Amino acid sequence: MNNISCKNIYKSFQHDNEDMPVLDNINLSITKGDKIAITGASGAGKSTLLQLLAGLDKPSQGNVFIDDIDLQAISSIEQSKVRLNSFGFVYQFHHLLEDLNVFENVLIPQQLKYANNSHESVVKVTDILDQLGLSSRSKHLPWKLSGGEKQRVAIARAIINNPHFLFLDEPTGNLDDENSALVQNLILQIADEHKIALILSTHDTNFANKMNTIYKINNRNIKEV
Repeated sequence: MNNISCKNIYKSFQHDNEDMPVLDNINLSITKGDKIAITGASGAGKSTLLQLLAGLDKPSQGNVFIDDIDLQAISSIEQSKVRLNSFGFVYQFHHLLEDLNVFENVLIPQQLKYANNSHESVVKVTDILDQLGLSSRSKHLPWKLSGGEKQRVAIARAIINNPHFLFLDEPTGNLDDENSALVQNLILQIADEHKIALILSTHDTNFANKMNTIYKINNRNIKEV
């Protein structure tokens, strides 16, 4: 998977039988290795656009393509396979499973992909935790971790299956300045090393400026800035 594109996307939600448009005539193309930031005011549609690009939501009109595959034309099972094999996700809140330790949380995508705990998967998780400075925390439950550590675990889980595209929805919005800088640099380093495209939704101007391209959503439209 080398390209994500959307064509003439229109998205609205229903409220009290009224059509509430959020995005209109959105056209965007993202290639493996790109780094893009999507900015805009709260409620502008940044998270909605990420969900549409990742196939987590359906456009009201228009199409989202992964290479030449129309996401709306394939089954939900096939969409899930695309996400599992090609996408990674990091959100503002880590969404770790509280009953699993760090190692087990990061292992989940490998278990879903290969349906077992192979030696290769165990070695891969061990290597990633070491790379992210989390080896000493591998047996800790999430409640024993700091906010920055939790987000690093979320990053490890997001990249364990070698995604081509990493979706980041306000990934540092819940961190202090020190941990925010650490996580930002870590994300950029990983993206460069593994040629992963970054699709970032953020209010953080400094983080946005570290991307190659910045888009702004305003009045339901998107423009490069």
